[in-house]
Amino acid sequence: MVECPVGLPNGQQTAATKEGTVVLSDKLKLANVLYVPSLQCNLISVSQLINESDCVAQFTNKICAIQDRTSRMVIGAGELREGLYYLRGRATVATVQTGNEKSFNLWHKRLGHPSSKVLELVSNIGAGKISSLRNQVCDVYLRAKQIRDKFPASDNKTLESFQLIHCDLWGPYRTTALCGARYFLTIVDDYSRATWIYLLLDKKEVSVNLCNFIALVERQFNKQVKTVRSDNGTEFIYLGNYFHKHGIMHETSCARTPQQNGRVEHKHRHILNVARALRFQANLPIEFGGECILTAGYVINRTPPLILHGKTPYEVLYGMTPQLEHMRVFGCLCYIHNQGHKGDKFASHSRKCVFMGYPYSKKGWRVYDLGLGVFLISRDVVFCEDKFPYLTDGQQSPLSAHVDYTSGPIIDWVSMDGNEGPNTTPHSYIHENLVPHVR
Repeated sequence: MVECPVGLPNGQQTAATKEGTVVLSDKLKLANVLYVPSLQCNLISVSQLINESDCVAQFTNKICAIQDRTSRMVIGAGELREGLYYLRGRATVATVQTGNEKSFNLWHKRLGHPSSKVLELVSNIGAGKISSLRNQVCDVYLRAKQIRDKFPASDNKTLESFQLIHCDLWGPYRTTALCGARYFLTIVDDYSRATWIYLLLDKKEVSVNLCNFIALVERQFNKQVKTVRSDNGTEFIYLGNYFHKHGIMHETSCARTPQQNGRVEHKHRHILNVARALRFQANLPIEFGGECILTAGYVINRTPPLILHGKTPYEVLYGMTPQLEHMRVFGCLCYIHNQGHKGDKFASHSRKCVFMGYPYSKKGWRVYDLGLGVFLISRDVVFCEDKFPYLTDGQQSPLSAHVDYTSGPIIDWVSMDGNEGPNTTPHSYIHENLVPHVR
């Protein structure tokens, strides 16, 4: 190595001619130790010893004890003599001359062409001092180990709602939902992180629903969508003329680079995580996956993410805290008032159902009638939030028993759904769970 100047306590300087590793014991080892021929004693840096060996040093008026940080086992000891602590035992020294490019490249080849950062961590070859060779290009390394560049975290932040929206299509799923859908379209507002979900029978419906969403933003929020970001799916490219006509910029990701559309990709994962949790807690058949997806979107919009500093997407979008009093445990047993008894005094006044979420533009709850096998919307519901009809015996939810008797109108809130009464299969089953409140 090139001689390294070393300062002495008396103000003079000397030179270190070698660098190597000193093994103090089986548990103690010091790397990058400088050899100074003119010094008559061996000095150990306590801070370097503690950092490299992950140990703790305790000093008394007679001894110095060195302990493992985790197990507190004594792995070294020193005794006080003439004002200095002398380490007991004999140290083993290993030095390697690495002062030229040839030896650096030799170790690079011996160790399987590691990166320069990794090679510098191999302390007993002294590669840490050859910083001038870090930028050299190794053909074998690149051909064997080159990876894609990291995607930096996006630091752009929009200044208002709907300045930028992210869109993506998920599907097709192998099992068709009860409404006939196999896809769902996700739209995320970059500013508020509010999410809209549309269940679709076919990907061709993307263009219609996206245009309808842009119209909803203009009418309900008095805003203009300025930029749409998506992947290169034909369902989005097909809208190029529409975007151009309305002055909307369409940003697309590079081919096979979903990371550039990462915001909505991450939102997909979030939605599916919540949807799975909702389905698992009630042991619902997979055919109810559509209802799980829609309810997941409803819940996510009323849950504060870390990035919004304690606010929910609903609150950022509307400037008010969302009301949660109407929310119930998804998939639980419930009973709705039977209005179809046709005056029969001995007919049942209730119908056994499963709670299936929050309907759009209606002040009620969406339920699935277990007897008739149809979806209904009702305002007169009795909830048993600790009972789940699709759970087998002995697999009841650990939730504490709670039965809610609600007969009057629920508080102002809105989700989305189809027509009142037994639902027909809709052309597209949407969940616009952030439209303005209605009474």
